[in-house]
Amino acid sequence: MRPSDILFDEIGHAIGPREISSRISHFGNGYNNAVNKIIQKSNVLDTEGSVFIECASLILSSFGMKRSGVFHENCEEVLMNCWDEIGAELIEINESVKSSGLSRERYLLELNDHSRDKLIAGIWLITKKLLPFTMGKNSYGLVGASKILFSVFPEIVLPIDNQQWLHVFKTVDLGDVIKYMVADIQCWEAATGVLLNELDHSKRLTTVPSVYNVMAMKARPN
Repeated sequence: MRPSDILFDEIGHAIGPREISSRISHFGNGYNNAVNKIIQKSNVLDTEGSVFIECASLILSSFGMKRSGVFHENCEEVLMNCWDEIGAELIEINESVKSSGLSRERYLLELNDHSRDKLIAGIWLITKKLLPFTMGKNSYGLVGASKILFSVFPEIVLPIDNQQWLHVFKTVDLGDVIKYMVADIQCWEAATGVLLNELDHSKRLTTVPSVYNVMAMKARPN
C-alpha cells in the first residue's frame, strides 16, 4: 500500500508543523468538538455499553452518517447489537490501554512493535465482526466500522470515509491503514523534531489519529 502524500509533500518534504496547525484550526469546529468529547468520554468503557453508544452516536452524527443508511432510523438499536457482539473485546483493549502506563495520546507510537502488531491484528478482527451490522445497500460497511471504533479508540483507530478508502489508502484492510499511519507519523516526527499530537493549539485533538485524520482528509482528491 502506498497512500497519497499525507504528512509529506509530493517531493518528500515534511509538511511544516505550522501548516498542520493551521489546517486543524480551519478544519471545522464540528469535528474538533466532537472528537474532543469522545476522547474524554471514551477513557473508561462501562460493561453496559452506554459510553460506547454515546460516543459512537456522536461521531456518526458528526460525520453525517445518520442521515441515511443503516444508522438512519434505528441507530441505537444497531449500536447495541454491535456492542453485544464486540463489547467484551473493546473493554479488554480499553483496560489494556489504561493499565499500560503509556501516554494515551501517543499510545500507538509508544507500544513496542510486537504489542502494536498484536493490537492492530485484534482491531482488524473486530472490524470484520462489525461489518454485518454496518453494511448497507450502498456501503460495504468499512466506513461505519472505522468511525465506530475511532469513537471509543481515538488513540488507536483512524476514521476513514469512502474517498479515503478508495483514493488515499487504496486498501480494504484497516490494519494496513493503522500500520501505515504509525510509520508515516514516525518518519514525520523524526524529520521535524515535533510531536504530531501537540499541534492543535486549542487542545481538542490530542491523540495522534485525531490529528492525522485532518491531514488524511486533506489528501483526498478534489
